[in-house]
Amino acid sequence: MKLILFNKEEVNIEPGASLSRISSVIGNYAELDNLEKILIRENMKEVKFVEEDVTVSTFTDMCTMDPLFTITKKDGNTVVTFGIRKLTENELQENNVKTAIAYLTDEQAVTVKDLYEEYDPNGKNYKKGDRANKDGVMYKCLQDHVSQPGWEPGVAPSLWVALNSEEHEGTKEDPIPVPDTVTTAGFEYEYGKYYSENGTTYLCKRGGVENPEEMYGQKEILYYGPSALVGHYFVAIE
Repeated sequence: MKLILFNKEEVNIEPGASLSRISSVIGNYAELDNLEKILIRENMKEVKFVEEDVTVSTFTDMCTMDPLFTITKKDGNTVVTFGIRKLTENELQENNVKTAIAYLTDEQAVTVKDLYEEYDPNGKNYKKGDRANKDGVMYKCLQDHVSQPGWEPGVAPSLWVALNSEEHEGTKEDPIPVPDTVTTAGFEYEYGKYYSENGTTYLCKRGGVENPEEMYGQKEILYYGPSALVGHYFVAIE
């Protein structure tokens, strides 16, 4: 018998399964780790119980039950048992919001940053492009990883970059302040916009290229403040 998830992943399960009791034999703990990674809400938008290539039942909008796994031994094998249930109306609404905000651009996302979750340092799986808040700043994930101490936004520049604040337009009259974490987390600058650092305003304008204005609108992640990159990426404004 098999459990087929929304993303087409298949889990071999023991006969006689019910929603609250689904058992699967695993060969090692690497298989257990993989099982935990695929039993996520996104993969449980639709789940099918299939026996001999025939779909026995189909369920939509499901999630795992707590506790996630019970591990036992049977006939010398390691058996993992878990349950699934229907999402509540509140959970469905939250799920729909998460799905919707995942498609927002970075510019749109920072205008509704309160809809995004706070950064979780305790073993959460983050994917490239995920966004999270920390200490009032929104960050974007640069590469897949599992969170752990020392890898948080503002500390790990290879994993997270701070996004521009929605509170400033990036004009000469309303420049975007550069965060103090720029050297440890990086910052996404946009050519053609104005930034402020230590009371000085700078225009993000690439030096050493012909027609730098043609690059306006393009973005680049840098790990220094504008004052350290004058002549290369910035022009100081008197």
